[in-house]
Amino acid sequence: MAASYCYKYPRPAVTVDFVVFALVEKTLKVLLIQRKHDPFAGSWAIPGGFLEMDEPVETAVRRELLEETTLDYKGPVAPIGVFGAPGRDPRGRTISLAHATVIRTPLPEVGGADDAAEAGWFEPRAASPLAFDHDAIMEAALAWLGRDVVEGQAGLAILPPVFGDSEIQDLFRAIGKNVRSATAWRNRLLRAGRIKPVPRRDGRYRSTAK
Repeated sequence: MAASYCYKYPRPAVTVDFVVFALVEKTLKVLLIQRKHDPFAGSWAIPGGFLEMDEPVETAVRRELLEETTLDYKGPVAPIGVFGAPGRDPRGRTISLAHATVIRTPLPEVGGADDAAEAGWFEPRAASPLAFDHDAIMEAALAWLGRDVVEGQAGLAILPPVFGDSEIQDLFRAIGKNVRSATAWRNRLLRAGRIKPVPRRDGRYRSTAK
């Protein structure tokens, strides 16, 4: 009876891609890998790979990052889009579940591993064109970052633990936001109780999250 539920439709492969941002001094950086094998051997790409049959999606996201860059990331992961255009992968029909996150400096050490020849930090558009449709994934990740800094958790997650207006303004410049809105963002977080002044350090703030 169970066999009646096994349909003969073609089954596309499912992959994950993971965009990791950091703010290095005043510059936005993203973690990329250089592909070791075809297709796109030698091209830079977003870390990622194939989802295993018995594997939760977030587990695959973290596993692929670790395998390709040696970065063992334990923090939050945000889905940013599904990329499934026919022809996006010359190996066959694949659908990518793209995710993104931010980390603080100092940057962790990374290195190419598994099927990645190298790994390194770049300005988001500096290594374009990327492999596959990763330029489109990068643009989606940048759009997510712009929204989540202003409305979500990414702003406090990417800033240093103790920060002031200059660091907030650097972040807003790096993500293409109006610097004048940085003060309004800081005041909104103060009113909401999400940040608080640091005692005896005028103009410095820290998150109230535990």
